[in-house]
Amino acid sequence: MNMFDPIVFDNLKVVVEGEVYDLDLEGHVSVVNREDYVDLARFSRMYRISFQQTGSVVASLLLTTHIDDIHAELSGNKQVKPGCLIEIDFTLSQMSPFTPEQCANYEEDLRAIWGEERTVEQRVTHLVGTNEYKNEMKIKFNRYIYEDQVDDIVEMIDYMLETIQLLKDDQHPIM
Repeated sequence: MNMFDPIVFDNLKVVVEGEVYDLDLEGHVSVVNREDYVDLARFSRMYRISFQQTGSVVASLLLTTHIDDIHAELSGNKQVKPGCLIEIDFTLSQMSPFTPEQCANYEEDLRAIWGEERTVEQRVTHLVGTNEYKNEMKIKFNRYIYEDQVDDIVEMIDYMLETIQLLKDDQHPIM
């Protein structure tokens, strides 16, 4: 009898989900969204879990893997170490435009917590006809994370909580 052997993506996803839902059960965060996709057109997998504490900062952890990594793992190719890509996102909402100074401060805060070698992107949007402004910040690691680095994922969630607090402290209140 063959048992299902989960791929690295599945193992990392279970760890992330368990850590975040434990925080939710303990009352430290509220899970606000969870997405788990299999893209049959591109043969890829994507998992995102989003949570927040009180306030308007939403944090998300995105985990992805693609056909090349899945194939290498399932075929037993020992020359390729199977891994996943991780991206951390933070979304802030406010009722006034984000100033260049605010955006510079957010980038400085993100680099202080996540490191200078990370790619930090910010996208500011405005919903026309409203006073709603959003700043979507992404932290890209530009490298794979592997199953033997599972402790790093747990640590990332701690950094996410630290980042939420720092961004919340720097944010203008929603009116």
